[in-house]
Amino acid sequence: MNLEAGLGTLDPAFARDQASGWMTAQVFNGLVELDADLLVKPVIAKDWRIEEEGKLYTFILRKDVFFHKHVLLGKDSSRTVTAADFVYSFSRICDPKTASSGQWIFNGKIEGLEAFKEGKADRITGFVAVDDTTLQIRLTRPLPGFLGLLAMPYAYVVPKEVVEAYGDEFRANPIGTGPFKFVRWEEGSFLLLHKNRTYFEFDNEVRLPYLEGVFVEFIPSRLSAFVEFSQGGLDIINGVDNSYKDEVLNLDGSIKEEYANAYQFVLAPQLNTEYLGILVDTTEEVAKGHPLSDVRVRKALNYAIDREKMVKYLLNGMGFPVNAGFVPKGMPSHNPAVVRGFEYDLDTAKALLRAAGYPNGEGLPELVLNSTPNYQHISEYVQKAFANIGVKLSIQNLQGGALRREIYSTKINFWRASWIADYPDAENYLSLFYSANHSPGGPNTTHYRSQAFDDLYDASLTMTDDSARFALYNQMEQIMLEDAPIIPLYYDRMFRMIQPNVKGFRTNPMNHVVLKYVRKE
Repeated sequence: MNLEAGLGTLDPAFARDQASGWMTAQVFNGLVELDADLLVKPVIAKDWRIEEEGKLYTFILRKDVFFHKHVLLGKDSSRTVTAADFVYSFSRICDPKTASSGQWIFNGKIEGLEAFKEGKADRITGFVAVDDTTLQIRLTRPLPGFLGLLAMPYAYVVPKEVVEAYGDEFRANPIGTGPFKFVRWEEGSFLLLHKNRTYFEFDNEVRLPYLEGVFVEFIPSRLSAFVEFSQGGLDIINGVDNSYKDEVLNLDGSIKEEYANAYQFVLAPQLNTEYLGILVDTTEEVAKGHPLSDVRVRKALNYAIDREKMVKYLLNGMGFPVNAGFVPKGMPSHNPAVVRGFEYDLDTAKALLRAAGYPNGEGLPELVLNSTPNYQHISEYVQKAFANIGVKLSIQNLQGGALRREIYSTKINFWRASWIADYPDAENYLSLFYSANHSPGGPNTTHYRSQAFDDLYDASLTMTDDSARFALYNQMEQIMLEDAPIIPLYYDRMFRMIQPNVKGFRTNPMNHVVLKYVRKE
């Protein structure tokens, strides 16, 4: 398969983007995983119970899970996974010295975490290995989506001996428990994984995985990858590109007959929102005194984009225009009747620019949108939309990993981004706007801050009644949209082309890549 955005890491503690999430999922496992219907299923945890009104989780672990072989893992170059390994892995995520981008999944949720982070305790009391096969996690308050959090790559188990020996280089020397083991990674060229012959999961009576290995290329051009796929050099390609969408898709999003007869396709709603992010923290140098710090300018840009036309003509229907909130279609709390976003309205856009002191864009310096080459058509569409209200926009393209580094280090103030659900609850999307989650330690890359939003967010975490919690989610979303730290564009549709001899490929609305069941005929 191909990953056109490249690969930044194979360390689960830093698996914050799609590519690293897909690949670490092949090499590592967690306590649980999400199935095709987004239901939580056991993996290393064979069972669990929830007690004390939702604050105490007790997991019973399998006894037949081994780390991949490595000389550091004892006389047999391997050993079984124990509850202590999960205590170490979770504590590592939370340790400020690790600087994991995933620490937010535990922030404010685990007993004893704050004392540990402040250096007042040498361990997190909320993570306890009762014995080798019994793990307990104690929360500070009930959290309905907690099991979903534990299905994320950040919560995969890693071996202390290997992590501490490699340090930062564990990113390129991963040892996990997954269906495939790491062989070689030539950055910018390829990744090679081989079958883990002692993997613990079975499909009926067949030990998984079926494949002997997985070979991943990093071809940056989706058109080049499409050509290679057409010639049989790739088994799967992910996403449809502007360069070949008209070749494959009709305008309504259906597959053209000659391709439908030749290949397999996965077309389904995906819990992903494509958007433009804006750094609104005026204490940061790149945002201080910038026109994008004015909410009227940000709203004007939102009203200037015709999202319906974008989806129809640029994407051939492979998406859903966002005229409501940031939380995507398919999430239970998604409610366009309650959450009102930005309809296309040039008159309102121009009026807001005038009110901000930039009539017809006069006096407004040129804006710079940071994006990636694969989204050039989207960037150019936005560029023309802004020109209609007198706003000049230049486009700066970076490779995916470089763009993410710029965003998380607050070196740029306007960028294209997407958020694919990590777990199936809208809290995952709203966490991007919670002030305690400011990057680089969390996903709040816009550095948005609102006390009203934070208060509702905190209140929602204690609610077990779905309808009441969803009502708070809708309020939070509306508050955020009124401040416009983002420009939502469209909700995604999953698109995959698969060779006809590939069987058993699995995914879900969160666009997971599950290769352990795949076989080639």
